[in-house]
Amino acid sequence: MAKRVVILGAGYGGVKSALTLAEESEKDETEIVLINKHNYHQFITELHESATGYLNNNDVRVPLDEVFDSEIVKLVKDVALRILPKDNRVVLEKGTLDYDYLVVGLGSEPEYFNITGLEQYSFTLRSLNSAKMIKTHIENNFARFKANPRQQGLLTVVVGGAGFTGIELAGELADWLPVLAGQYDLPENVVSLICIEASSSILKGFDRHLINNAYRVLREKGVRIITDTSIEAITENEVKLSGEEIIKTGTFIWTGGIRANKVVTQAGFTAAVRGRASVNKYLQAVDFPNVYLIGDNAFITKPVTGEVMGPTAQVAIQSGYVAALNILAEIRGQDLKVFYPEELGRVISLGRKVAVGKIGKKFKPAGRVGGWLKQAIQWKYLYSIGGLRLVAKKLLK
Repeated sequence: MAKRVVILGAGYGGVKSALTLAEESEKDETEIVLINKHNYHQFITELHESATGYLNNNDVRVPLDEVFDSEIVKLVKDVALRILPKDNRVVLEKGTLDYDYLVVGLGSEPEYFNITGLEQYSFTLRSLNSAKMIKTHIENNFARFKANPRQQGLLTVVVGGAGFTGIELAGELADWLPVLAGQYDLPENVVSLICIEASSSILKGFDRHLINNAYRVLREKGVRIITDTSIEAITENEVKLSGEEIIKTGTFIWTGGIRANKVVTQAGFTAAVRGRASVNKYLQAVDFPNVYLIGDNAFITKPVTGEVMGPTAQVAIQSGYVAALNILAEIRGQDLKVFYPEELGRVISLGRKVAVGKIGKKFKPAGRVGGWLKQAIQWKYLYSIGGLRLVAKKLLK
């Protein structure tokens, strides 16, 4: 009798798990059910380009029915409310679903660190809808300023957090804001863009060479970068910093931290940092071996070194792949595969025509590069098995 494998979330990891199971399963070996609140997969790592209008919705999402054969992968558009691991059941908005094996790839939520006003007055870049909200809000602020130029700080955009997402967003905004100024017949000097980071450097954990290139490119684009400074409080039109500086702003976008989806934190798994569940070397929940957690939902360390893996698209893709292989190994009574994440490289876009990156051991200095380079790194694992239509749709546009 086929074992039911339920996958929660159609992000990078969830899609990879479903594709792998669909390709590798024998006939009648598995029943694959993929649950997602949207009927499409969205390229989360490209949302910074959607927030400035450089990409439209169709550029950053692909319908799931174009990715999967409906006879092999059952797609369920629903929202997971609870996981009941003791009962092998998930509670959805529209009912319940039992499973033999569960893959949890529900993604993350913003971490606000109890900063006063942060959740209330900040935008976040977590979905297509949030990207559209940012774009519309900034455009409206330009229109408001055009009508009343005395509104101090209205055209100051502040990005909180200088990690991967924050820096890519800052690079994209640095190209877009001057264009908006021209459209509204405003001088560029009325617009300012600031990126604030609590640690001593942007892109913490990245190679120094890459960091230095990113600093240089952003400063040449006119971005003010503030490091070693924490955010103390946010109001509707002000950012209060630890150094007592107060920045007047019309737009504050928070990219400074994430935590596991609340469904994971409420499920009773042994938790580690920021709600991420502890997993063993095979990606199984330490308390429930038939539950696999991937991507942002799992606290993953490298075997031998113990290095903690960040919540990146690469880790999500690779963990989704290994989780699927291990489920099949369990069904077949075979040895499980230890998860050894591989660093394929990192490419950070800093606007519409410039990026910095490192592929393997080779640095790619700042320069004009095609977006395909970054996409190829992320998708080497995601679509190495199946999903060819999705690759063609995105790369050949």
